[in-house]
Amino acid sequence: MSEKYTLSLEPRAVVGKKVKRLRRSGFLPATVYGKGVEPIAVQVDARSFNAIYRRAGRTSLVELHIAGRQPLAAFIHALQRHPVTRDIIHADFRAVDLSREVEVAVPLHVEGESPLVESGEAVLNQVLNTVEIRALPSDIPTHLTVDISGLDAFDKSIHVRDLTLPPGVTLATSGDELIVSLAHARAAEAEEEAAAKETPVEPELVRERRESKEEEEE
Repeated sequence: MSEKYTLSLEPRAVVGKKVKRLRRSGFLPATVYGKGVEPIAVQVDARSFNAIYRRAGRTSLVELHIAGRQPLAAFIHALQRHPVTRDIIHADFRAVDLSREVEVAVPLHVEGESPLVESGEAVLNQVLNTVEIRALPSDIPTHLTVDISGLDAFDKSIHVRDLTLPPGVTLATSGDELIVSLAHARAAEAEEEAAAKETPVEPELVRERRESKEEEEE
């Protein structure tokens, strides 16, 4: 079971371009919504939010306390980031009913070591980084483990159906989906070299002409 976290939020009256002022004051604009919940514009202390997000991610429940309302159980559903600094500039919370199953994407954590990878004979080819699962909100795991220590032959691979699921959790992603497989190290290196050779390189002469033109315009 995922740990539950708590955040205090305040109703937000500031919208549009004025939210820049809000961010400069240390607050993050956010929206809370969900089935049976009308969208609520809120603001939260940016430091508090970042601290919770680092620990909770998008798969742990967060109990939201909004002034004048009953607490809501929610997931951090979506984030908007600044295109340059990559700082979080807006957050969406998805409120959920604790008595109903939800479908979410859960990250996959690769653990263990394949003997062939360890010896340098093979490289690991990871196709999936997340899988969709269904479960009650309180039963959603923070991640699912993919143990690759059993990959001791090139004809072995791990599919979604091979995952060990916690109680109360079922798969929404097809069990036939491939998660990881092995590739011969030399073949993988050859493919990378071939791809590098096919990458077009801009002629130096063209670049010099562009720079000269820019200098003239200045």
